[in-house]
Amino acid sequence: MHIDATIEHYRNLLDRTWMRERFAWTVIISNDREIHFREIATELSGGAPPEMWDETPRMACDHLRNINLIIPVKSGHRINIIEPGAIHTNDREFLQWVSTGCRAWSVSWHINGGERLICAEDGEILFGIGEYLDTDNPFGTRVATTQPELDVMRQSSLTERKAAALAIMEMHGGFRLSLEWLDSPQTIVAVDQPIPPGATPPSAFASIEPELAAHLRGASPIVRRSFLVRLTERLAGSFDLHIPEVTAILDQIRSGNHPTPREWYDLAIATMYLAHDEWFDDPSDADPEWLRWQAAIAIRHALRSLDTDAQNIESLLSARNALHSIWATLREEIMSLPSDY
Repeated sequence: MHIDATIEHYRNLLDRTWMRERFAWTVIISNDREIHFREIATELSGGAPPEMWDETPRMACDHLRNINLIIPVKSGHRINIIEPGAIHTNDREFLQWVSTGCRAWSVSWHINGGERLICAEDGEILFGIGEYLDTDNPFGTRVATTQPELDVMRQSSLTERKAAALAIMEMHGGFRLSLEWLDSPQTIVAVDQPIPPGATPPSAFASIEPELAAHLRGASPIVRRSFLVRLTERLAGSFDLHIPEVTAILDQIRSGNHPTPREWYDLAIATMYLAHDEWFDDPSDADPEWLRWQAAIAIRHALRSLDTDAQNIESLLSARNALHSIWATLREEIMSLPSDY
């Protein structure tokens, strides 16, 4: 790869797209095992059932502005994760999840700045440069091993440094981003919310409520299934979410049928349109619209779990936010369920 020509390619791409303002690209490198799309999609969702469909990146960004849209691109034992709109790759938890057992390179920026180029392995930051992609202040535990990348980043302007960072991602990811790719159908993975602080793989909810998660997983499938149905009905009733997209899928599941891909897509879009432009770490500070959004996420995750074996309990992460005012009571209810734990 001729690095100067590659940098020029990405400088032109930045000039012709929205990518100059907001963008992220992560490359996950695993030399000893194959990485599957659904595995990565589940990890990026904090262990929740992922939502995936085909759409052009440009169109997806136009109609889902407050949702993390992630596009996985496979190249051998490497997975490129492209985030064309809203991003969360600056989060420590994100890097910890995607670099577990792997090496990950990640670059990101947003409309207010936040530029970062990071190399991580098993959650450890090996190399990084921060705001303005300033090469004078690199950080990490193995900066010396990434001198070639640091040399590439020594460009005169921020736009050129962004282009250089994208060239580095191409070098590690074995994939070239282009206008044609942005305007052709790709597999979109939609992630509603960031991985919570302190959460570790494979379950965000179990990281926060380990005893509760273990108790519920120790319950029989029938008990878990009954609980998830009750949880769905409680959330729908409390937050005015008896919408057609929810009732259609719940009716299918109760009848022992699998909802169609179109029904899942309609539910995903209906619930993601409720996305809030602000995130509340403390749900007691949130407005009713944010709580309703959290309830919608919980309902969709619960329905996804009910459509399989009712093993996935990540719906409780969002339910915990939506029902924060009665969570202690609901927690006692869950702990009273029969369980082998």
